[in-house]
Amino acid sequence: MLKKNFNFSYTSFFKSNILIPKNILELKSYLKNKHTIIGNQRSYGDSFIGKKTHISLKKFNKISKINYKKKIAEVESGTLLLQLNEKTLRKNLILNCAPGCKYVSIGGMIANNISGKLLQKNSLKNFIHSIKIINNKLKLVECSKYKNQKLFDLTIDGKGKTGPIISAKLKLEKINSDKFFRKSFHFSNYNDFFKHFKKLNSYKYAVCWIDFTKKNFSGIIFVGYNFKKKNIILNKYNDIRLPNLVISFLSLFVTRKVFTIFFNSIFKLKNLLFKDQVLNLNDFFFPQNKILNWNDLFKKKGFIQFHIFIDRKNMIKIIDSLKSGFDKKKIFSNFAIIKFHNDKFKNYQNMSLSLDIPVHNNYDKIKKTLNYYIKKFDIDVNLSKDIILNNLNKKTLNSNPIFNAKMKKFFMKTNISNLFDRLSF
Repeated sequence: MLKKNFNFSYTSFFKSNILIPKNILELKSYLKNKHTIIGNQRSYGDSFIGKKTHISLKKFNKISKINYKKKIAEVESGTLLLQLNEKTLRKNLILNCAPGCKYVSIGGMIANNISGKLLQKNSLKNFIHSIKIINNKLKLVECSKYKNQKLFDLTIDGKGKTGPIISAKLKLEKINSDKFFRKSFHFSNYNDFFKHFKKLNSYKYAVCWIDFTKKNFSGIIFVGYNFKKKNIILNKYNDIRLPNLVISFLSLFVTRKVFTIFFNSIFKLKNLLFKDQVLNLNDFFFPQNKILNWNDLFKKKGFIQFHIFIDRKNMIKIIDSLKSGFDKKKIFSNFAIIKFHNDKFKNYQNMSLSLDIPVHNNYDKIKKTLNYYIKKFDIDVNLSKDIILNNLNKKTLNSNPIFNAKMKKFFMKTNISNLFDRLSF
């Protein structure tokens, strides 16, 4: 019997064979039939989940070449970010736009155009030199912003629709050490929040945590930069996996709002006492990976990650409306984050809001509530993490050229997924 293979948030799954090609020739033979491409299965949404055969590229995991002088790494798509970091850190180089998880595949990062903590150029596309993919004619082609540009643009954030990504050349950046300075700015209202914007120009990285259980707008902006200690210490970081017994016990509490209120209070107090810290690279970029299976705490019912793009002009009314609606519907977010998405400093008009929402027995209610606000404010939804959107609203459609009918000539028709089925495309 085939086992269920879940997404990271336990809200969708597939039961089908997973084919693992050893080379391009074998991969091409699989691509002739209906299939869905999967990476390391760390996605929160259903873009890698389908009803037919699934193809894993985990054996395409070589770091082909690193040009340390030009700071470019050529990496196969099945390589994990962790593996790339282990190589590049030896020469004080990193891929500076990194998600909150180091166990994601390079191909998955490209297919979803991930963002990180950068204050400028906070999307992976800015750090991609070129990509090699198998196109819809089953040919290996290279694309970049100078060569096969439309294919390049569609493949990045294209959820695999243009064909499997084989490899990529990524732009690396120099760092002084594996230590990063982090400072926290606390706020308890919107005025305080926007005042801290004036301080952001002094830093390279920023991310904002919000206490979404409070009626007032409160939280912490974490800012940082690379610490100027000129050496890299390649320590072995021991991420832990909680035993099943501990997971079972903690899962009784973590999905309750009272636990989140208690946890948020402790979190704020801790960061009030330690406003300035020097952290190693893993603790700075990948704090969630300290516990490898933290998502198993929500395994019984799952959680929805609602990730939307907003601008400063509409930020207050959208956040206040969501908070009010959640309160009325007895829905809550146990983790809320704001990231910044400007390519240049313009008072950080563009942001994204990410909410983790425990499901319990109210999946349909959550889905209906979120779709109501998406429609009301015409919110741009990040489809890389989406699991609830009913229909493509105008802003989401405009920001995802992969749904443009004129682009179908670039698509691999045998590549299907629940995301495209759900949005009737």
